[in-house]
Amino acid sequence: MPANLVNMKNIFQTLFFSVVFAFATLFTHAQQRPFKQPGLQDTLLLKDYRPKSIFKVTESRVLKAKYPAIDMHMHAPRGENPEALAKEVLKAMDETGVEKTIIFCGTGETFNKNAAAYSKYPDRFEIWCGLDFTGWNQPGFGPATIAELERCVKLGAKGVGEVHDKGSGLGRSGTGDPMHINDPRMDPVLKKMAELRLPFNFHVGDPKWMYEPMDETNDLLWEAYHFRLDNQNVVGLEGMIATLEDALKKHPKLTFITPHFANLTYNLNELGRLFDNYPNLYADISQREAYVGSIPRFAKEFMEKYADRLLWGTDQGYSLSMYRNSFRIWETYDDHFYAWDVSNSPWVLYGVGLNDKTLKKIYRDNALKILKK
Repeated sequence: MPANLVNMKNIFQTLFFSVVFAFATLFTHAQQRPFKQPGLQDTLLLKDYRPKSIFKVTESRVLKAKYPAIDMHMHAPRGENPEALAKEVLKAMDETGVEKTIIFCGTGETFNKNAAAYSKYPDRFEIWCGLDFTGWNQPGFGPATIAELERCVKLGAKGVGEVHDKGSGLGRSGTGDPMHINDPRMDPVLKKMAELRLPFNFHVGDPKWMYEPMDETNDLLWEAYHFRLDNQNVVGLEGMIATLEDALKKHPKLTFITPHFANLTYNLNELGRLFDNYPNLYADISQREAYVGSIPRFAKEFMEKYADRLLWGTDQGYSLSMYRNSFRIWETYDDHFYAWDVSNSPWVLYGVGLNDKTLKKIYRDNALKILKK
């Protein structure tokens, strides 16, 4: 090729890429343009931001669960009159198609009062007790905890939960090395639970965002800041999952239920790995509708793949709007809606649209497998 043509070609290529770069720069700047002048964006607080969707799309009203449902995660409502509260919960259950509810009743006198109220309706409630960690950091821990567990079982407890460890350890008070679920001090307690055939609801860690820096990059900042753990000397979520996995290995005869998708909604594939490796593990899906409702297609694929290991639950009181928002997310394909009356999450929600086979398993069938053991 003649030299003059080579030079012209080089010039043309240079001009072409310069123009492309210029347009790309303009486009980028257009997408990131600053506000023209000071205004609401400088004064509106994150806690006051309450967007409302104006999209004209399907808005489903799901008044009752599509199939009979068993709520695997409710704490006994606090109040001076547990018997009156039990009747209120029953009324809400009747209106929303909830067949039965697992009630976490605590320990000691709290358990006694709640168990007395809810055990009057054995077809509608199943009472579970907590674990008493008094003296967890003292020599000789264990026998007293087991004795209280056995006492609660004699009074009707059919399972244990909800027990928490968000990273600071079980007991969460006093001094000494934190005691996590895989601590040797817990082995006799977990062994006794397995012997008594008590399923165990164990809350491991907290959502990943609570451990992340509280800055402009945290996309759950509003909610995360309220429950923040980044400024505390605690084990992170990955470390907490490791303690759970160690306990699963050591106690294969104990049925573990880890609530809230094991707080792995940010990485459901990791929960899938645990399901693949540990047949004694289940997860309830309570109080994480807003998280998976933000990733509906991926969540649907995951939940239908592991439909045999997931359990429906609420963990949000017993309001009608709470139940119905849960059903709407699991049952419909609704787009772009908010549920500010029952959700702290600033994320927009979408219906996951689980198929009927999966709904039946998650709502009821999987629970029956556990409750009949």
